[in-house]
Amino acid sequence: QDSGLRLHYVTRGPTTAPLMLLLHGFPQNWWVFCWRYLLQEFGTRYRVVALDLRGYGASEKPPGKESYRLEVLLEDIRQVIEILGTPEGQSEVTVATSVPAASPKCILVGHDWGGLLAWELATSHPAMVEKLVIMDAPHPAVMAGFTACHPSQLLRSSYIFLFQLPWLPELLLSLADFELVKIILTGPWTGIQNPTQRLTEEEVDAYLYGLSQPGGLSPTINYYRNLFG
Repeated sequence: QDSGLRLHYVTRGPTTAPLMLLLHGFPQNWWVFCWRYLLQEFGTRYRVVALDLRGYGASEKPPGKESYRLEVLLEDIRQVIEILGTPEGQSEVTVATSVPAASPKCILVGHDWGGLLAWELATSHPAMVEKLVIMDAPHPAVMAGFTACHPSQLLRSSYIFLFQLPWLPELLLSLADFELVKIILTGPWTGIQNPTQRLTEEEVDAYLYGLSQPGGLSPTINYYRNLFG
């Protein structure tokens, strides 16, 4: 990173292959959700990179709300694509045009917060995104229009307003060894009827490990604290 911030990622596949960049959501990291399976599935055809977003997992966690503004998060992703998105052996400058033979680009895959960032990156830097895959993250304009027509969505999204408060969200989520987080991840509200398809104890522990580290919770909530400027 130009700023000196260190971001952690896990990769699989040849460095000469096209980049597939995976962006996780809240409150995840590169391993939880399904990225580890995609690394295996697509690692023979792509250079698959599962990134820990800033403030998550093994990536550095700068203090303060301002460190998690949307434009800062997008610059992180832009630099990752800039560095990893040009296959090795294709970055030589041509004599005729004096520009790189291959521009950095990727197949961008995002879930939840990663999906929102993917939408925004594809809008601001369309040349960097060859294909866009979004899960559980409607386009911001579509989401705003849907909420305007369906006020009940405000209730479903009420946690976002709770997350605007200082210190209280951190307190509620960490009480009783993160019991509320465990309920959110495994409770009946998930709608998963088949117990074999629910998160395993190992997967829940992976969620909680990052959040329970010193300074591990506030950065993830600071993403939300910057939603309204």
